[in-house]
Amino acid sequence: MSCSGTSEILKLADTAQAAEEVGIENPTVEANNQFGLQLFQRLYQTNKNLFISPLSISIALTMTLNGATGDTQQEMKKALALSDLDLETINSDFGNLQKSLQLNSSPIKLQIANSLWGREDLVFDSDFLQTNRDYFNAKLQSVNFKNQQSITDINQWVKDRTSGKIDRVISQLEPETILFLINAVYFKGNWTKAFNPKKTTKRKFFLIDGSQRTVDMMSQSGRYLTYKNSDFQAIRLPYDNGRLGMYVLLPDSKHSLTDWVTELTITNWKVWQPQFVEREGNVVLPKFKVEYEKDLNSYLSALGMKRAFVPNQADFSNICKNPSDLYIGGVKHKSYIEVAEEGTEAAAVTSVQVRTTTIQPNRLYFVANRPFAFIIEDQWTGSILFLGIMANP
Repeated sequence: MSCSGTSEILKLADTAQAAEEVGIENPTVEANNQFGLQLFQRLYQTNKNLFISPLSISIALTMTLNGATGDTQQEMKKALALSDLDLETINSDFGNLQKSLQLNSSPIKLQIANSLWGREDLVFDSDFLQTNRDYFNAKLQSVNFKNQQSITDINQWVKDRTSGKIDRVISQLEPETILFLINAVYFKGNWTKAFNPKKTTKRKFFLIDGSQRTVDMMSQSGRYLTYKNSDFQAIRLPYDNGRLGMYVLLPDSKHSLTDWVTELTITNWKVWQPQFVEREGNVVLPKFKVEYEKDLNSYLSALGMKRAFVPNQADFSNICKNPSDLYIGGVKHKSYIEVAEEGTEAAAVTSVQVRTTTIQPNRLYFVANRPFAFIIEDQWTGSILFLGIMANP
């Protein structure tokens, strides 16, 4: 049977968790970082925690991009900041990036996995399947979407590849569902220098609205890469051998996080990073855990990806030999991160549903006792793996 009929849906899911590893020249990395920061700014809400994986979202959408054509493809590339790159380069770069980011040895673990789950009675375009298999190692699993077992199987795949941190990407399937594309990224890493639990104490954390909470605050002293200007200060806390690190960006007490977050652009990020210098000092950071879930349709549309969501305008004719007005019905991102004395564990899931119509080295005192932003980045590739706001531990 061809991929046609009434009200059929393509669903794309993407699961992620943080990452750390190798180094290659990759023009897609900067585009992915730019996309992540732009989306991050649009998602920001005052006094709300936020946590996303640009890598996870980009991989999921790029697998879908391989099924798009015409204006739909161009708008998706624009939203993903990939307009200047051809699809072959994009796929090749993502393939190389994923290979370079795979880590399985303790105390750092980073896993990236992809899969396709297609309706068993449909025939999908062979080039679409081959491209996603070659560059994303995403193999097609034929399933009966009318059977509840298919939901169980997909969610189990996600759970297995995120070490149980994300146990559900879907709860129900519309009868129009034709395909799920899933990306899973999992990261768990120990700090290069762990925080001593005996030094974790109850301290005040001041919220944006002026209220305060008493939370568990970790502390340690040592030498750190730091940066400071008139608006904010930042510190890099490395994992294991230092290749992966968490940047904590703390606005000055005179500047609100709401005002400052607009400064977190790809241009400024590229300016700030080379200016980090090593300093001796003390760091105080809250223990925190964030579970985040967001429908991304309107945010992606605001970045220029409009036609993909509109019936009779979207063109995903490269998914099937005989498509029937496929369009993206929904993009959902789901994520998890936990930061504690020994290190960090993080995860994220994105679902995309496509339907048819039918300075000076003086001593540092870095006390994150108010809302801050954080970035988990792979130093070797320059890839931003996770972005977050900690507004309320």
